[in-house]
Formats: sequence, structure tokens, C-alpha cells
Amino acid sequence: MTGVILVLLGSFGVVVVGAVGMVTLHRRLLRQWRRQNRMIDPLSQVTAVRRRAIGVPLPCQWLAIRSSNTHHIREALALRGSGVTWSEALSRARERSVFVSQPVDGWTLVVGGGLPDPATDVDRLYRFLMELSLEVGEVQYFNLDRVLGFHGWARLKDGRVMRAYAWAGQAVWNEGRMTLDERLLGLRCHPYGAEPPVLEYGQTSPEFTNAERVPLLARRWGLDLASATELLLHQEGVESDESGPVG
Repeated sequence: MTGVILVLLGSFGVVVVGAVGMVTLHRRLLRQWRRQNRMIDPLSQVTAVRRRAIGVPLPCQWLAIRSSNTHHIREALALRGSGVTWSEALSRARERSVFVSQPVDGWTLVVGGGLPDPATDVDRLYRFLMELSLEVGEVQYFNLDRVLGFHGWARLKDGRVMRAYAWAGQAVWNEGRMTLDERLLGLRCHPYGAEPPVLEYGQTSPEFTNAERVPLLARRWGLDLASATELLLHQEGVESDESGPVG
């Protein structure tokens, strides 16, 4: 009997050691793959390259909805009226309103100060995104503040949070496994209750780096805000000049 137990324990030990080895190997290969592909993957670059800059400041928070049914989206957001042009929506993006774009490659953008802010009320943002995704399907939320370093992103589908993270001086929302796109961009996500690391002189805070790379994550997840805005403004006959997003 003792021999059987020893054999079982030995077999279990082999399985555990093998599992640990596989996890370690996977992480090592992921790091190597990330280093090798950072130089050849255009979407992983820290600085986005655009053909032209946008003539109005890009919004600091927005939704990207995987749907071209503008009417259904407006109904889900309880919006009335005929809406406004995208150039007007951008110029009024800080108002306590919500504005919906025309479809772009199967996506629809939503901007405006009426969108919930995780730094102010993350619970309200959670409920808002959950209810909206139940109505329209896949919803992506992005937020950045280059002054304070606050930032956030979320991806929901049919009322389910696939991935979400928001930083407002501390982690106020961290749900789901970190995606490969976040890892490729070098984003740093803190667990709840964690203190940001103490920086040495000359170091850049990971929080500010995260905020700068939020538009790149949006691009990897589906829709580049700058390119979509350029297309929408071109359709409206609005000229672009050398201006960029503000925080």
C-alpha cells in the first residue's frame, strides 16, 4: 500500500513540475516573441503615424461600438433629434452631452462629456457599459488624461466584461485577463490597492506612459480614432491641420 502511495505521489510531483515548466517556458517564449515582433509590428509602435494631423483636438474619452446601425445606437443611448456633424461633435466634446458619428468600417464612435468618467464614478461607468453592450453588442471604452496620468479602457460584449482597467490615482477597475495587445504595447496595470512604484530621477511614470498609449490600444482593438476622424472630416469637407489630441 505504501508503495502505491509513493508511486502516486511521485506521479503527482512529475505532473506539477511539468506544469510549472510549461508555464515558465510559455512566459519566456512570450517575452521573446514580444521583443522580436516589436520591431516589425507597425501597430506596436509607441508613436502613431498619420498622413495628416487633425484640425481639432481629439476627445479624451470615447466609445467604439462594433456596429453600423447608427439609429439603433442612438436609441440605446436615448438620444433624440437628428444629431450633429462629427466636426461639431468634436468641438462640443467637453459638453455634458453625447454625440454619435456616422459608421466607419463597421464601427461607430461616441464622444461627449456625458459619458461616465471612471475617476468620478466607476460604478456608473460599469452600469452604463453593461447596459449598452446588452443592447448593441461589442462596446469599447477609452479614457486618458495626460495631465494627471489617469486612463482607462474596457471591452464588453453582450453584457459581459471581456477586459477592463482604469487608473485614477489608484486602480479603480481591473477585470479580466490582461490581453496580448496590452502586453505588446508595454502597458502596466496595477492590482487593486497597489501603490505606484517610486520613481528615480528622470524616470517616466508608467501611468503617464499608459495614458499616451491608450489610442494605440484602441487601434489594435479595432478602430483608430485619428484615422476614423480624418475620414469623417474628409467626408464632411473639413480640412485638417497640424493639431492633435489633448489631455
